[in-house]
Amino acid sequence: MIVSAEQITPQWLTNRFQQNGHLSQHTVTDVQIGETFESTAAFFTRLKATYSTQSENCPHTHLIFKNYRDGWFGGGIAESVFFNEIAAQMPAPPVFRCYDFDYDRDVRRCYFIFEDASVTHTEIPPKEDGGFTVVLYKQIIDELLKFHTQWWEHSRISQDDFLRGRGGPLRMADAATPEIIQTYCEHWRETLLPQFADKAQAELSQEIFDFVVHAINSWERLYAERIKDNKALTLLHGDLHHWNLFYPKNPKTDGLYFGDWETYKRGMGPYDLCYLVGGDSSPQRHEIEKDLLLYYYDGLVNGGVLGYSWEDCIYDYRLSVIATLFPPIGWQSVFRFKLRHAHFQDWNCQELLE
Repeated sequence: MIVSAEQITPQWLTNRFQQNGHLSQHTVTDVQIGETFESTAAFFTRLKATYSTQSENCPHTHLIFKNYRDGWFGGGIAESVFFNEIAAQMPAPPVFRCYDFDYDRDVRRCYFIFEDASVTHTEIPPKEDGGFTVVLYKQIIDELLKFHTQWWEHSRISQDDFLRGRGGPLRMADAATPEIIQTYCEHWRETLLPQFADKAQAELSQEIFDFVVHAINSWERLYAERIKDNKALTLLHGDLHHWNLFYPKNPKTDGLYFGDWETYKRGMGPYDLCYLVGGDSSPQRHEIEKDLLLYYYDGLVNGGVLGYSWEDCIYDYRLSVIATLFPPIGWQSVFRFKLRHAHFQDWNCQELLE
């Protein structure tokens, strides 16, 4: 298995694409290695491939080699399951085209080769008057619903790999087993919160830290009760913020893409919307949020979801507001915690903790 983009040759890429069914009669004649950039989990290198014949059946010319960092092997394996088993079963998933994946369990390394969506898409969302528009949010919801409706109460998301627990600061929304949820809460209460308190004690009061302990204790009970019958659960992106969305440069020819699938999980559908909209610090969020939730709910119903009432949706959204309190503690971000705490107050979620 290769471990860096510099090892990619035309012959190697030809072999991989042919093995994966993306090339038949054609070959890769040249590969140019471009710039490298990075994220928390991986390094990304741009590639430009030239084919022996230009054909619409060839893979994209512009590609991305994604090479996971040490310590993120599990995330890479999870993302491969997403592309090979989840996205592959969807008729038109709003995700990058994945051309290759390989891994080595002995050294715990893995990589992907994707299309380079920067050619057709941008990570800079269109803005109007300094904020995200209702139209844009509804476009995002339309694409999100493709995942939520198809995988709503689907047997696949109740299999062992969805129940054994996930890592990272986003896992409190993971509908795993009650025992795992208890473990999550213990880790936040005994490890992450004390670390956050040491950093944030000059900016946040002891009353706030006491409140968080109460929220963690209540969350263990509330969430275990909510998910105990496996009803009204679906596939979540799990980290749906605007910088994990790729916006088409030409909306007439291309759609919106969702990126970074390392943290997908099963959970309450409204969580993805809550995580996205609740992270919007613009004043208009207060004016549009409930309308967006209703638009999302109508999309569920129109997509065939049964036995899930508007009241159920609101309750799950409020539970999700509680769940979004916890990631900023893992990140040790006072700004993000304050934003989420204000969101908590907007929805009067204290009432649920009593």
